[in-house]
Amino acid sequence: MLSHRAKVATKPPNAGGYDGAMPRDASRDRRTPDPPYLAPYRAILDAHGPSFEATGWRSRQMQTTRFDVLIDLADLAGRSVIDAGSGQGALCDRLVERGVEHAAYVGLDAMPEMIEQSASRGLPGARFEVCDIAREPDAFSRWSRAAGGPGADVIVFSGSLNTMDDETAMRTLGRAWDAAEEALLFNFLSDRAPAALLAQDPAPARRLDTLALLDWALSRTPLVRFRQDYLGGHDATIAMFKPR
Repeated sequence: MLSHRAKVATKPPNAGGYDGAMPRDASRDRRTPDPPYLAPYRAILDAHGPSFEATGWRSRQMQTTRFDVLIDLADLAGRSVIDAGSGQGALCDRLVERGVEHAAYVGLDAMPEMIEQSASRGLPGARFEVCDIAREPDAFSRWSRAAGGPGADVIVFSGSLNTMDDETAMRTLGRAWDAAEEALLFNFLSDRAPAALLAQDPAPARRLDTLALLDWALSRTPLVRFRQDYLGGHDATIAMFKPR
């Protein structure tokens, strides 16, 4: 369970209401090294192609459990959902399976192959864009209604922080929080997990500073929910809400 992203120039969301994969910038090729948080995904994508294995999740059940925790923490019905690190668009699948009638779904992923595969699935009401969420300053803000997008009501990170260092993760979350119109939801590998889990090396994923992230969230809003009571305490989820 890792994450996936890399920079590619794309068309803005208000340029025709495109519902599919955005083209890869021809000026970027494989000789351009991926940043450290993306290199593991490039390696497994090259090995497995745009498949479930290339998302880096340990199992489908663990992926689904994380999705369910996120869905249970916030009311996503009628909201535009931005999936930061969408992989195959599995969060959109789970929303449908759970009967959550979201207003729109936008999947962002750095790997063009994953975006092409996701768009080819024909998920209703979903659009996908190649995007390096950690590097592109407007990765989230360009989806706002003010910018002509479908709205960035709720921005979700599931597994997509796992190869970032703390500084990169917090910087990325900060831009997402600024752009989110209602809520920011994210999960990560907790550094306050049981000792037996902490003794295991999760590389190339890494554990983030749980208390620092919780403090970071509370410094921005008092409306915070936290859970670490699933998957044996291996993982944690924070949900942040903007006052109405």
